[in-house]
Amino acid sequence: MDTTTRVLLIIFIVLGVILAFVGGRFVFNMLRGWTGNNASGSLTGSSNSGNDNAVVAAPGVPLQTSKGPAAASWDGKSRINILLLALDVSPRRQSEGQGSPLSDTMILVTVDPATRTVGAMSIRRDLWVAIPGFGENKINTAYKMGEDYSVEGGGAQLAMDTVEGLFGVPVDFYARVDFHAFETIIDEIGGVTITLTQPMLLDWIGNGNKFTIEPGTYTMPGNYTLAYARTREAEYGDGDFARGNRQMEVIKAIRDRVLNLNALPTLIARAPAIYGQISSGVQTNMSLDQAIQLAYMMAQIPGENILTFNMDDTVTYATFNVDGSYILQLIPDQMRLMRDEMFSGSGTDAEPAAFVPLDNGVEVAEGDPLDLAVQEAARIRILNGSNTSGLADRTQAYLSSNGLTNMSIGNYDTTDSTQIILHTPVINTLNYLAAVFGVPNARVFNQADPSNAFDVTVILGEDWAANNQIP
Repeated sequence: MDTTTRVLLIIFIVLGVILAFVGGRFVFNMLRGWTGNNASGSLTGSSNSGNDNAVVAAPGVPLQTSKGPAAASWDGKSRINILLLALDVSPRRQSEGQGSPLSDTMILVTVDPATRTVGAMSIRRDLWVAIPGFGENKINTAYKMGEDYSVEGGGAQLAMDTVEGLFGVPVDFYARVDFHAFETIIDEIGGVTITLTQPMLLDWIGNGNKFTIEPGTYTMPGNYTLAYARTREAEYGDGDFARGNRQMEVIKAIRDRVLNLNALPTLIARAPAIYGQISSGVQTNMSLDQAIQLAYMMAQIPGENILTFNMDDTVTYATFNVDGSYILQLIPDQMRLMRDEMFSGSGTDAEPAAFVPLDNGVEVAEGDPLDLAVQEAARIRILNGSNTSGLADRTQAYLSSNGLTNMSIGNYDTTDSTQIILHTPVINTLNYLAAVFGVPNARVFNQADPSNAFDVTVILGEDWAANNQIP
């Protein structure tokens, strides 16, 4: 594919599928201009006038109602974290009057433009966590509590805050989709390809109407895909753990399906009608501008740089609450290792992504790495972890001579290899320092802490003492 085609197609993968459809008429007009009016079809899609839940797509405006979380900013070059929520709005729950829906699926996605990597972690619904303002409970109740108790920003905000506390990383955006919207999206891209290695007994959204699928490779429609992704039966793997793997499989299948699809003009032409079907079931605090900017960036990420993680029994253990209900408890040290691996994933292309300015005026800053780092004015702490006395002081003087002035120094336990710890998303400074010290992604650690007195910490190792560029 040529670059333009890949960029347009990528808009319709995973998060892009949801956001571009929600954009409706606005997306159609913009994409039609990009593709040279190749899209065909009428624009007589459904209207949402009079619908209080309708979302109006416009540049800079979040694709959600006014009750959702506050809009977040993004410069297009910093790492962003997105919480994907799939809500259980099944007929059974609605008929039983169980109130606001639970989040049946929670996936934390991190996107790093500097290394062209994406990490996605499936979060277990039975995880026992602290929910801000509500004590401890299963993590899938955070969304419901936020809605039931009218928390500012609603259920999405409380779910974001809960995940932030769990992982110690900021959550910038969310994207929420209910089951009906998910099925519609899958059907509109023509289904996804899934291979079964054993017979599976599936259930239509938990209503007891079960059916069996024999082993084989299938292009599954939306309802089959949903049932496949949701099943927790123990005979198909270790319950919720195996389900997490299937959810990651479905995400990759969506990506593969869209990248091999030649129906883009049809999808664009149907965007207003699709919007009319799913707009009330899909919301995000990301604006359309940001969604398309993200799509441009994702178009440059190779498939092998999309890494998936599942919170299995290596990072959790099963137990029972005082009321006898099944819960999962974290193994904190192991969870931190998985988190750090996800946030320091090494890509196949170490060069920062070269972004293309968008036609709608959203520009991404480019320039010399040192100049960008100086402009960022990050607070840098340099700790001497080598046996060479005065190395931190000499390193500070060297960086100061290059224009970085907001620094302090100290000592650290002896270490062989230089490391960088990122406390806030100062990606330009990180890029420059990683190049200066020769630190690979595997030795860059994310320890998000907005209250930290420093934005980034460099721990100098014996490698820097033995081989550095200080005059």
